[in-house]
Order: sequence, then C-alpha cells, then structure tokens
Amino acid sequence: MARTQDPDLIVIGAGAAGLTTALVATLRGLRVTVLEKTSVIGGTASMSGGGVYIPNNRHVSEVGVTDSREEALAYLRACAGAGADDSHLVALVDAGPRMVEYLEDEAGIIFRPWPSVGGTIDYRPWLPGSKHGGRPLTSPRFDTRRLGDQAGRLRVNPRARWVQDPLDYYAERKHLMAPSADYTPRFATGDAGDAVEFGSGTALTGQLFLACLNAGVEIRSETPVRRLIREGDRVVGVGIEHDGRPTELAAGLGVVVATGGYSHNEELKRLWMERPLQYSNEIAENQGDGHLMGVAVGSQLAGLGDAWWMPQVEMGVDNGILNTGGSREDRSLPHTMMVNSRGRRFMNESVNYYDAGETFGLKAGATPRNYPAWLLFDQQGVERYALLAWKMPGGVVPDWLVRSDSLADLAGRLKIDADALTASVDRFNGFARSGIDEDFHRGEDEWDRAWGDPAQLPNPSLGTLEKAPFYAMPVHTGALATRGGLRVDDRGRVLAALDGEPIPGLFAAGNCSNGGPTGSYPGAGATLGAAMTFGFIIASTLADSRA
Repeated sequence: MARTQDPDLIVIGAGAAGLTTALVATLRGLRVTVLEKTSVIGGTASMSGGGVYIPNNRHVSEVGVTDSREEALAYLRACAGAGADDSHLVALVDAGPRMVEYLEDEAGIIFRPWPSVGGTIDYRPWLPGSKHGGRPLTSPRFDTRRLGDQAGRLRVNPRARWVQDPLDYYAERKHLMAPSADYTPRFATGDAGDAVEFGSGTALTGQLFLACLNAGVEIRSETPVRRLIREGDRVVGVGIEHDGRPTELAAGLGVVVATGGYSHNEELKRLWMERPLQYSNEIAENQGDGHLMGVAVGSQLAGLGDAWWMPQVEMGVDNGILNTGGSREDRSLPHTMMVNSRGRRFMNESVNYYDAGETFGLKAGATPRNYPAWLLFDQQGVERYALLAWKMPGGVVPDWLVRSDSLADLAGRLKIDADALTASVDRFNGFARSGIDEDFHRGEDEWDRAWGDPAQLPNPSLGTLEKAPFYAMPVHTGALATRGGLRVDDRGRVLAALDGEPIPGLFAAGNCSNGGPTGSYPGAGATLGAAMTFGFIIASTLADSRA
C-alpha cells in the first residue's frame, strides 16, 4: 500500500476534541494531520449548545462568581463519587483554566461566561462547591464568511442561526415568556438557508476551525480511518481510505482518537447500554469507530453503558425525517407533569436532564421501566408559556401531540388506564396547591427553583393541570451522546487491557474515552469541557516531550 509523508501527530476526528488537540499541538510546533470521515468539520460539537464547562476559569469574576481549585474539586468529587478516576478530576480542574487561557491568548478564541441567573446553575447545586453561573463558557456570534472559501466545509446547525444572544435567553429567563404573535422560537428547525451568523456549538467549532486554518493545520475530510497500525508495543500510524484507495499514514509521535460516541451503532448500543437510548444528538456518522479500533490493538475499556442523558421530545418532520430536541425547560414549567404507561408519575420532572435519564429504568431486569412516557400540560400552561404554546405552531396540533377535552378521553387515546391517570393528576394538583411535592420533592432544591416561575406560588415549579383542553406529548429516552470507551490516564494516554500500562503512541479524548467526570454531569458544557481539556493535555504533553 502507498505510504504518504509522515506528520508528528495524527488526530482522528474533527470535532471539538480533535480540533483543540490539533490546534494546540500545531501552535506548539508539531506537524499535525487531522483525518475526518465526513465531508464537513465540527462533528457533534457543531450541533450542540456549545457550552464549555471549565471550573475556576479566568472569566468567572466577570459575572460576580468566585471560584477556587478547592471548591471545583470538591464539587466534581461529590458529583462523580467513588466510581470516578480522581486523577481525571484533578486534571480537569488544573488543566481546564490553562486550556481556556492558551486558546484565548495564543489562538484568538473568544469565550464568554454564562450569567449568574436562572438556569445557569450547576446541575447538582445541593452538593459542596457548586456555583451559579461563571463556570460554563460560550462563544460569541460567529460569521462563517470569516472562513472564506472554506466556509462550506463547516458543519452548521440550523437551530444555531443567530436570532438572539443565547446568554440573553438565560439572563432574561426567556423560557418563562408569554406567547406572542410577534416572536418565534429561537431554536428553529429546517435548513440553515442563507444564514451566515451562528451561535452555540457552530460558533465554537467555527472559531476552532478558523484558528486551525490560520495555524496551518492539515485537515483531510472524507478520509475515514479503518485501523490503527501497531508495530511491537507502539501505535505508529493508521490505515485510511481516500478516494476509495487504501493508504497507510505514519505518525512520529502518536495517534489521537477523537471519534465521538457510538449512538448510531445499534449493535454496540445493544451490547453496551444498560438503559434504553432511542434518540441522540450525535451525528449519524458516530458509530464507535474509535472504540473498535482501540480494542483491536489491545485497549482497555471503561465507563461504557453511560451517556450524557437528555430526554428527547418530537419537534416535527422535515423531508420525512423526525426532528427531536432535548427536553429541559418544558418539564420545569408549572402546569406540567410526566407519567408512564401506567398513568403514574415516576420522577421529579424538573430534575436536570442527566439525572432524568436514570428515571426511565433499565432495558432488562426487575426494575420498573418508565417508557413510553408522556409530558402532560393543560390550557393554563399554553396560555402562560410560549414554550408550551409553540408546540402547536399557528395553533395547529401536530400529529405527535394529543389534545383532549377530558383526562379520561386523553387516557384512552394514550392507552392508559383512565382511573390511574385521573388519580395521578388529582394527587399532583394537591401538591401544586400546597406547594409540597410529597412524592418526588419537585421545587425543593435550587435547580428546580432556578428553572421554575417565581410568579407561581407557593411553589415556582408546581401548577395544577385542571383547565381543558389537556395535552400529552411523548417523551423519548435520549442523550446528547454516549460516553465511555478507551480507558485513559490523566494525560490522555490509552491504557492496555492486559497490564493497564499506557500503549505507546495512542491517546484519546472526548466521548470515545472515559476521560472526564464519570457517572455525572456537573454542569452545562461538561461534555465539551472534558473533551477540549483532554485534547489540550495530550497536545501539551506531546509538545513538551519534543522540547
């Protein structure tokens, strides 16, 4: 097979983890080649909210938040518990702020802190060391015209079209806004059209892509990697396919696997996932390539079976394809509740979306399974909150939303026992009137109250369901992406299955690895925060080895 000129470092995957690794390594003097299997750059990160969770970063004070290394470690340790690799948590806390500073000072990346108001709070605010805002960072508006003739290579999310500053959404608590004929949802579906300005994840990957281009990073698209090449104990390169021809590419220092999760590999989900995962925000090409290539050269696996859980709701059909979106604010509004197929509540509806994933139960075993599930709301909610009214664009009830003038009829249409559903709603209404959720304690912690409506008394999270018509929409088990995979140490080195020692020349970052706060979702942007931090660590370690 043909063999091309060798770079110092090969990065597999052009998402946030891969681009960060490549950018930092190049700026530190290494020759880097990025290999991307798709035709566009950005991966799942482009389709994400774009938050980057970095405790104790240089920007926290700008929004009135104080933070420290000690508080950050205390919070991550409390979140992740005994199942986490403590060295990973230390690495995130120590290297994360340095990653932000390096990208800003050396590469021109711009980060802005989330405000300390409303739903910007850490996801488990009852734990020691939690903060309200400041730790999640986001990108400013990005104009794709800055990419010049490379603009068409950036993966863009139509829902990230710049309509308003996403930080204003949080600062002004716009999830509570009332319906208005003069305002349309910020998260529009459909094609991006002629839009050139984007926020969220597209803005983040746009910044990283532009910085990589300016630094001279070689990024090859439509170049899937088929295998890792190992000589003796060391990974020395990759076998790729380009224009239908197999080729080998060697790397002087090593290979970084940054291929994302495996949400779209049904066989791997069947084998590895304990909980059901119906829908994911991952791009369709994320099928566990890096996991399997790592296993083939003797890599150890860790953290499998988990995901960055987020329940998903339907948002209409475009060109025959069902659009889904994450469920967060809608579950937290007063006049909403969730039930399972037995007509019973099974969760605190306001809980953060990662912890919500656990409530649906396992795929097998004796534990209750709470799927299918439905989000219920009534006309009070529709009249008070645009987020609920928007589920019926133009007042037209879509096929996936059920409306009925009575709870009994609604139950029949959902194939739920009418007496059970009526009893559940009656009990819930009693809690809404008293302000105390005796079953699931909704509205008792700071997270629930941050996403609730302060005008709703006595509990900002609870409102009765008693005004017809009543509505029900399916809530699916879902996630932003799977997590866990190649086991890495605190320097991103992949560990061997047989002896647990680092495999020379092999590294991993992002959702193809276990690098991060295992078993927890500390705050908004924890996925990208861990991915980019480990990418920074890997690049810095390799550059230091050359110094």
